[in-house]
Amino acid sequence: MQQPLTEMLDVLACPETGQPLELVTRQQAEAEMGAPLCLLRAEDEQSAALEAHFGAVTHILRRKDRQVAYAVVDGIPILMAPEQIGPWTQRRTFDLKDPRYAEAYAEMEHYNQVSGSLAQDITRSEAYTHVARVRQASPAERASFPAPPQVWLDAVYDSASQWDAYKHIAPLGGRRVMQLGGQGIHAVKFLLGGAEEAWLVTPMLAEARFAVSLAEAFGVESRLRCVVAIAEELPLQDAAFDAVYSGGCVHHMVTSLALPEAARVLKEGGRFAAIEPWRAPLYSLGTRIFGKREENVFCRPLDRERVAPLQTAFGWSATVQHGTFARYFLIALKKLGVKLSLMTVWRLIRMDDSLASLVPGLRRLGSSIALLGTKVSAL
Repeated sequence: MQQPLTEMLDVLACPETGQPLELVTRQQAEAEMGAPLCLLRAEDEQSAALEAHFGAVTHILRRKDRQVAYAVVDGIPILMAPEQIGPWTQRRTFDLKDPRYAEAYAEMEHYNQVSGSLAQDITRSEAYTHVARVRQASPAERASFPAPPQVWLDAVYDSASQWDAYKHIAPLGGRRVMQLGGQGIHAVKFLLGGAEEAWLVTPMLAEARFAVSLAEAFGVESRLRCVVAIAEELPLQDAAFDAVYSGGCVHHMVTSLALPEAARVLKEGGRFAAIEPWRAPLYSLGTRIFGKREENVFCRPLDRERVAPLQTAFGWSATVQHGTFARYFLIALKKLGVKLSLMTVWRLIRMDDSLASLVPGLRRLGSSIALLGTKVSAL
């Protein structure tokens, strides 16, 4: 599926300068500048060749000032500043250890490999199973997002937080929504729930490709838009979205940059929601005994300092924690091979929350958190 890039241009922007972008053929751009396009951060001319880095590139997105451009790969714009292309004479240096880029580039190989492997038979992936549950629901259940929970929720051990987050961004009907990070599971579900348009923004090209395949499998590919980019520098115009959702990806971001960016691209009254792991008192002990939930990647659960930008980025914000007693125990059981159903965990976490709410402050020890924000300008 080739995305309708011309329909995306009113939303896309250069991640570095915010300038508009224009779609042109690579041949046209090279003819106008009299030189071949190359990857500007490459160390030598051989590795700078677009084919060496991106594969086949026939179209590019050129910045309005025509100083730099960005490749389009399989119809997906690669809008990360370190991926800028232009003539070799304009090559420049990017510090990939800069906090904005460091984690994305460090984890890129891992996540691209995972999504690339899953894409070989998408029908056997968990993502397909989660989306199929929504597709098989009745029209009334698809329209009543996020109820019933057994249809919509997929974050088993963070189901209570996901319920809060989904409720915050509902309803979906006729809206432009974004999934920030991940394989596009939520974006495709949002389309099935009536969203007019859903975008996936991820720094991983294989995740964007996976999302396209997932959307095609469920017949909603014409309304999905995928962009390779980082949350800290969203290549998007101001006030373009009604809602932004992130499922377990914010803890990979520099929150002081990513959360204000999420607010910037929301319309007035637009809503942001995310579910995340929280650094509860037993986190360090639990990971030493049972290991991390996800190996080979960074995992830095959020804490008060990293969540603080939520309050300044949005006119209204809230955090809701869950699973004070049960969540770590349930995850430990999974590590030991005991897997419980989504609805069983959902009920146990809700019972846990009810008990923890009896003691003031105890809920703040929960290890799963929902981040909620609404863009409300100061009066």
